[in-house]
Amino acid sequence: MARRVLAIFFAILLAVVGTVAVLLYVRQADDRALANSSPVNVLIARERVPAGTTGESIRTRDLAQLVRMPAGSVPLDEVLNHIPAELDKLVVTSDLQPGQLVLRRMFSASTRTAGGLAIPEGKVAVSFEATMAEQVAGYVRPGSQVAVFATYQMSTDGKNRIVGGSGGQTVKGTAVLLPKVEVIAIGPYGEGSTTTTPLDGKTDQKGNAKPAVLVTVAVTAVEAAKLIQVAQGNALYLALLNDSSQVRPGVGVDSQSLFG
Repeated sequence: MARRVLAIFFAILLAVVGTVAVLLYVRQADDRALANSSPVNVLIARERVPAGTTGESIRTRDLAQLVRMPAGSVPLDEVLNHIPAELDKLVVTSDLQPGQLVLRRMFSASTRTAGGLAIPEGKVAVSFEATMAEQVAGYVRPGSQVAVFATYQMSTDGKNRIVGGSGGQTVKGTAVLLPKVEVIAIGPYGEGSTTTTPLDGKTDQKGNAKPAVLVTVAVTAVEAAKLIQVAQGNALYLALLNDSSQVRPGVGVDSQSLFG
């Protein structure tokens, strides 16, 4: 009889402990959900803010406004609820679009500007067209670091020729043209990122012309010449980079080594 009473007591105790544990877990989950949904004040651009605009100008010209957003939907360590004095002399490195979050990392020391475009010291700006696939499904954005690949044809005498070149027997290949360049603008000045301009000879499986976007990068004069040369044959492809990406110029494959 005593054993039965003891067993019932332990069963009740375990049930109570289990119930309390479940209640505590649910409460913690609710707390986490509440923390993520708690609104925070963040700055967004009221209108288009050109690259090169100082933090002081954004504040004094009232180019940004406060809105409330769920804490879990914004990078809390980067968003701003005001423009601090420490950003007064710094400038935004790329255009801010209406409604875009104003983040601390968007500000940097002033660079040379031309036509409203911030160009790093010693570099030039070059634009070329790319389809959505060629600019990584639209993930390429101002400030992105990209590698540029080029497709070419190699003639039997060993000289590289961009797609579209003439010659006898050729081997088609693709290789890294520029291992790392910075994207400083997407789309034409003052407009959205996508245009309806078709690329000559570029069509989808149904024969419809593929829409293209304008990609502007900051490069040296030599790199600019390479890009312009290859862009004439619409043979460019972009690849997004991160801090650990390993890309070397000239690395690639051709139709003979593709499966090697």
